[in-house]
Amino acid sequence: MNKLRVAVIGTGMIANAAHFPALNELRKKGLVEVVGVADIREEAAAETAKRHAVPNYYQDPQKMLDELKPDFVAVCTPNVYHKKWTIAALRAGAHVACEKPMAVSLADAQEMFAVAEECNRHLFPCQCMRWRNYMQQAKYMVENGEIGEPYFSDIAFIRRYGIPTWGMFHMKEHNFGGPFCDLGVHLIDALFWIVGNPKVEAVSGSAYTKIAGKGEDVLISIAESGAYDGVFTPRPYDYREFSVEEFATGFMRLQGGMSVNFKFSWAINLPTKNLDMVICGDKGGISLNNEMLYRNVGKYQAETKLKWFDNGKYKGVPFEQHRYMYENIMDTLAGKAEYLITKEQNLEVTKAIECFYKSADLGREVHVKELEAK
Repeated sequence: MNKLRVAVIGTGMIANAAHFPALNELRKKGLVEVVGVADIREEAAAETAKRHAVPNYYQDPQKMLDELKPDFVAVCTPNVYHKKWTIAALRAGAHVACEKPMAVSLADAQEMFAVAEECNRHLFPCQCMRWRNYMQQAKYMVENGEIGEPYFSDIAFIRRYGIPTWGMFHMKEHNFGGPFCDLGVHLIDALFWIVGNPKVEAVSGSAYTKIAGKGEDVLISIAESGAYDGVFTPRPYDYREFSVEEFATGFMRLQGGMSVNFKFSWAINLPTKNLDMVICGDKGGISLNNEMLYRNVGKYQAETKLKWFDNGKYKGVPFEQHRYMYENIMDTLAGKAEYLITKEQNLEVTKAIECFYKSADLGREVHVKELEAK
């Protein structure tokens, strides 16, 4: 495979802290050439281009696509613009990696995949949490029958006060949703993958905004809000623009009888709890956060402390999952592997997203059949 000519649309935190470190690894190996970046904020595009030695920057992504004709595009914009720029890049002849959530409605996701197939291009959803070591280990244990048949899970990603304040995360017209879109999709996708890719039947959810709109000045590190490497050219934050949920909670029913409780927060008066996942089966249970296996030994109850060694080459590197993701993308494009995330799996995550927000708006459970009928 010839050196891949790459362009990046959206030069915010995730592009600089996750995509560029992964792309820079590939640049060192002579596998890719980053030819351009684009952002509606010209100063952000210029800063990113300078920081990463990219020869071209644009304020208009379409102009970049037309002039540079890249082979591959990373779409790192706010959620509302994922569909627009993914389709534009596909139609310009590029393969696309689209940040999570790839889409916030089933119809949009289906259209994006349809365009990729029409253009004979790959569309890579960036549900990268699957590459985290503990997610891989949990999948191995479930697949090997350590807990039997999974039938219940409790997932949570709680930030006591960790609102992203450097972009448009908090603005519904640009990002569509809050922590459910930002944090929840990671755990939902990883859970579905771990337990065998069940289909969503229905979601009952509630969304709250009680704290963020007060504009209280609470001290918290920007790393605890998700920007582990900081932010270089942040957009000014104004709490009066906050129009998404700050806390999402609810219940999902999956085909086959499994049920899932969930809690995702940017702001709530609870202790911070990152990436908490419990999976219960008829033979045992796993707590990923506590690294515990709960099973019976003979007639006795037992709790086994697991040692999940991470021998990966990117261990301890912030956003290491993106580096593994890009290696999988390169192998897929070279015909050496299949991408870890399939179209069908990604559509289930999108169904969960759309059902949750409809449920929160309507105040009742929403069944997937309601989306498909539309």
